[in-house]
Amino acid sequence: MHWILQENLFNESEWSTLVDTLERMGLPYSVHKVVPFSGELIPPAEPKHPKVICFGSYSMRHTAKAQGWSPGVYDLFDQNFEVQRSYWGHLLLNNDSKVVAFKDAVITEESFIRPIDDSKYFAGHLIEPEEFHDWQRRVVDLKEDTGTGLTGDTLIQINQPKEIYAEYRFWIVDKKIITKSLYKRGGQVHYSADVDPMIGQTLGAILAPACWEPARAYVVDVCQTPDGIKIVEINTINAAGFYAGDIQKLVMALEEAEG
Repeated sequence: MHWILQENLFNESEWSTLVDTLERMGLPYSVHKVVPFSGELIPPAEPKHPKVICFGSYSMRHTAKAQGWSPGVYDLFDQNFEVQRSYWGHLLLNNDSKVVAFKDAVITEESFIRPIDDSKYFAGHLIEPEEFHDWQRRVVDLKEDTGTGLTGDTLIQINQPKEIYAEYRFWIVDKKIITKSLYKRGGQVHYSADVDPMIGQTLGAILAPACWEPARAYVVDVCQTPDGIKIVEINTINAAGFYAGDIQKLVMALEEAEG
């Protein structure tokens, strides 16, 4: 495939590993600036292969779709939380979330909030009532443009904070775990490729051939809790950070899948 990369998106180590892998494998690639929100590439891409894949900001999906690139971006926008809950139910950490429009949300105690889709309107986070109400007023009443597309009608999920021991990221291609990384332990950021095999085995239950998958390739974050292994969220593989994942394995898996 021709790999389209957004410049300055990854940290230096990730960037070097990705580029070195592409060059070692003799895969064509090009580097571009990406206009925020529109996903326009500067300079425009001139793919050297019939198949094109993008790695960079989520907005690149707009250009990939307009150009008809395949696979382009494995877009998860339509596979929102409600869809995930209908298939994965109790496997989700926040299965008990309340879904409501941003303008109608009422928060009376510290809560976890995030958009129900992989939209990047804002990142999921804990928020206090006063902070949320001020933010809600600015967006809904004052029509403040946050530059992300967030509006009063944006659907969000709200739930109470959960106890989490550690969080992990798994890269999935064709229902197979390609690589994995610890990224947080005890609330502290910590990257490590050393992941307990039992976690992957537990995750394997949702990757069985007969089970639903949100896309051919995607990222799934899971966590250890007092109630066992739970799914935190899914992310678009093209726009997800690599952490301590094996970038070479991921490149090879995507090339094989689309070959």
